[in-house]
Amino acid sequence: MLFGHSQQMKVYAFVWCYLMSFTMAGLYQRRLIKHLLTERQHDPLERPVQNDSQTLPVSINLAVQQIIDFMWHDYNLRWKPQDYGNVETIRIPSTLIWIPDVLLYNSVDEKFDSTMKVNAVVQHTGDILYVPPGIFKSICPFDISSFPFDTQNCTLKFGSWTHDYSGINLTVESSKGQLDAYIKNAEWDLEDFSAVNNAIKYDCCPTLYPFVLFTIRIRRRSLYYVTNVVVPCFLISCMTILGFLLAPDSGEKLTLQITILLSVITFSLLISEIMPQSSTAIPIITMYFLSVMCMSTISVTASVFVISLHFRNAKNYTMPFWVQKYVCLYLAWLLRMKRPGYKLTWQSIRHQLSSTIVPSHITNKTDSPECPIESISDDIATINKQSSFFSMNNAERQQTKISTTTTSPVQHTPVDYHAYEIDIIRSELRTVISHLNVVTNYIWRQEKYDNESQDWKFVAMVIDRLCLILFLILMTIFTTMTLLSIPKFDRSQ
Repeated sequence: MLFGHSQQMKVYAFVWCYLMSFTMAGLYQRRLIKHLLTERQHDPLERPVQNDSQTLPVSINLAVQQIIDFMWHDYNLRWKPQDYGNVETIRIPSTLIWIPDVLLYNSVDEKFDSTMKVNAVVQHTGDILYVPPGIFKSICPFDISSFPFDTQNCTLKFGSWTHDYSGINLTVESSKGQLDAYIKNAEWDLEDFSAVNNAIKYDCCPTLYPFVLFTIRIRRRSLYYVTNVVVPCFLISCMTILGFLLAPDSGEKLTLQITILLSVITFSLLISEIMPQSSTAIPIITMYFLSVMCMSTISVTASVFVISLHFRNAKNYTMPFWVQKYVCLYLAWLLRMKRPGYKLTWQSIRHQLSSTIVPSHITNKTDSPECPIESISDDIATINKQSSFFSMNNAERQQTKISTTTTSPVQHTPVDYHAYEIDIIRSELRTVISHLNVVTNYIWRQEKYDNESQDWKFVAMVIDRLCLILFLILMTIFTTMTLLSIPKFDRSQ
């Protein structure tokens, strides 16, 4: 029992000594604060210099985690640690001591000074560390010409609001900002954070005012915009080119082009919502969308024109000679287009142009019929002449026989029946010839209309192929120019 009682007394003695040490330290700090602030009559409005002509150096540094550091020396807040229980550092509310009136010049915050008033750490040498946290809102000119591959440079200008260069020498602690506590952002990459001190003379005052300029360079992460906007738009633009491969009579050619145009317009509206509103520059992605939209609009117009050419016929439209010459011959040969039953070589083109001007569907055919329509009409006319000649010869022979015979009673000989039959045959033959003329004329006109309609369809095919090649070239040029206009980034940073 005696041993246990002695152990309990030791514990009590240890706790009492431990509490006394803290109590004495608290007393020393209270006496020190009373000595610094009360006995010395410290005024927080007084600039802490021994002579008014002296310049007070103030060091500033900025951490990206919303903390700004101030360091300066206050000669009024010095003491000997051995006189105050070896207390070397104390925390004093910033409202009780002098602090530099350093503010963010380009602030857009409602309170202008968004820092939180916290305690200042005072050393026995008079050095003071003041670290007020704050959320700073400043003006940052936005350059969206390279959106979504843009890099932005934002500056934070800190300086004294009332003290000029003779009162406060504002210097930067380090040329680089503190990035130890920086938390990476999902949309932006921090590439550089630098600081530089300078001085400027304002119109209101003749003296120089020092300031520190922090520059933050950030680069946008473009993976989201590339995968969700740029790639779908590129695929849709490729579909614009594929629309020219559809036949004009398929019925879906114009529908596909209009659908593609509406898709591009929808993507443009989406981009306008997520893109910063600015009229200083046109972003790269907007230029690309405008080019694709213009191409889609032109493709719709070209499709309407091609369909109009495809369904033309000879009854309503006569093909001009220059269309046959430059489209059906030159342009078709240049585009290496082949037409069944037609020779489309440079020699055949020169031969056709050097000959008389005739429809192309007659001069270019390789397997033309052996007996053309003109020969059929000639044969019919020959048959008509031969039948007339045969009838006249029979009538003359019959008249000769009647005149040479003696006078006798009228008798019907077999020759009379033969002449009668010939007259009937001649009448029927004339009817057949007349009907054949009608049929052959109809067939000839129908064949002419069909050939000219095929010529119009071939013209539509040539124009469609020309649009396909032109749009492919334009899309390649626009895409290449867009890729080349993307700024180069230094990946080593």
